[in-house]
Amino acid sequence: MKPYFLSFFLLTLSSSLFSQSFGEIGTQWFYSENAEGFCEGNCEYVHLESTQDTIINGKTTHKIEQTYYKFTGDIVQYEPIFMYEESDTVFMWAPSSSQFLTTYIFNGAIGDTLILDSPEENENQQGEDEYDEYRLVIDTIIDIEINGIELKKYGTTALDDYQFYFGGYFMDRIGGLDWFLPRSLIIPEAGGPIRCYSDAQIDSSFQDVACDFLQLVNIDEQARKIEIEIYPNPASSMITLQTKGAIEKTNMYDFNGELVYSTAENEFDISKFKNGIYILEIRMKDGKTFEKKIIKED
Repeated sequence: MKPYFLSFFLLTLSSSLFSQSFGEIGTQWFYSENAEGFCEGNCEYVHLESTQDTIINGKTTHKIEQTYYKFTGDIVQYEPIFMYEESDTVFMWAPSSSQFLTTYIFNGAIGDTLILDSPEENENQQGEDEYDEYRLVIDTIIDIEINGIELKKYGTTALDDYQFYFGGYFMDRIGGLDWFLPRSLIIPEAGGPIRCYSDAQIDSSFQDVACDFLQLVNIDEQARKIEIEIYPNPASSMITLQTKGAIEKTNMYDFNGELVYSTAENEFDISKFKNGIYILEIRMKDGKTFEKKIIKED
C-alpha cells in the first residue's frame, strides 16, 4: 500500500509542478510589428507581460500589460488585458460591457468547432457595446515539446469574420502565434508573428531575432521615399495625410469592414470614433489607391 501511495503522491506532485494557468504572473510574450512605408517585418515589437493578479467579478484574473516599442524610439502603453483560465478555456474581461469573453479553448480535437467571442466590440441598435461570436474549426494538431513541457499547436480554419493567420495557429499556454488575439479578416497585416514566449517553466524563441530587437529608422529620410505619410499614428484627434499627389477621396473603415467616414481633405478629426484599429482607403486623383492602418487611442 505504501509504494502505491508514494507513486500516487509523486504523480500528483509532478502534475502540479507542470500545470499552469494561462498568463500567470511573470509570463511574457514578444510579437513583431512593422511600420508600413518606414520599415517592414521585425523592426518594431509589442511586449506583453503578466504583472499582477486582480479580482474581477469574483474571478482571479491576470493583468497583462501591453507596451509597443516603435521604430521612432517612442514607447506606447496600451490598455492592459485581464484574463483567466478555467477548465481549458481562457476568458478575457471586456470593460465596456462588463463581461468575460471566451478567447481560447485548449485541449480540443481535430474536427471540433470552437465558438469564441470576438475581441472587438460592435454597437447594437440600442447603442450598447456587444461582442459577436465567431467559429474556428480545428483541422490540425501538432504535438510540440518545449523545455520538457508537452504542448499542442492547433491549426484552424475560420468560418466567420475573425481568425489567426499563418496557418490559423494558436498554442497551449501561449495563445496566438501570429498575434496574441485573433484578428478581423480585413486587417491581416496588424502585428505578429510571435518572437518569444516565457513563463515559470518555458523560455522559447520562435524567430531568428532577439526578443527585444528594435530597428530605429530616420523618419525624414524614409518619408521622402514614400507617397503617403500619416501622422500622428496612433492618434487621439486630428490626423494629417501628407501625399505627393492630390487626394480624390479617403474612406475610413472600422475593424469589421464598415465604412464610418469619408472625406476629400488631407486633415480630419477622429476623436469621435472608438479606440481601435481602422483602415484608410486613400484614392488619388492619378488613379492610384492605397490602404493604410491607423490606430485611434485616447
